Amino acid sequence: MKPIFDRNGRTIAWNKDKYIYDLTDRQVLAFINRESVFNYRGKYLGRFTNGFFRDLEGYTVAFVKGASNGPIKPITQIPPIPSIPPIPPIPPIPPIPPINSLSWSNLTWDKYVN
Repeated sequence: MKPIFDRNGRTIAWNKDKYIYDLTDRQVLAFINRESVFNYRGKYLGRFTNGFFRDLEGYTVAFVKGASNGPIKPITQIPPIPSIPPIPPIPPIPPIPPINSLSWSNLTWDKYVN
């Protein structure tokens, strides 16, 4: 996880791969597609270029370490330690599967996944 800093050098979010997480690194806030930044409802937020997050008018909103070709960056605070993701449980041994049927189930998708 790479910290994302604001104009004051404070850690405001985390970047992992193409995803932007909140400070607890549990909720995805946005994602980067090429140089475009979108929130999770698909709204275009701006661009991510040369390590800078830029708004719709091209102004810098935030940055990551190593950002270049932008405004003068503040001295950054030491970022908090990202939380450790929970260890997933060991799944039980599944039962022997039944023979596949040629009929549709009575379950809806929502009932199936819940």
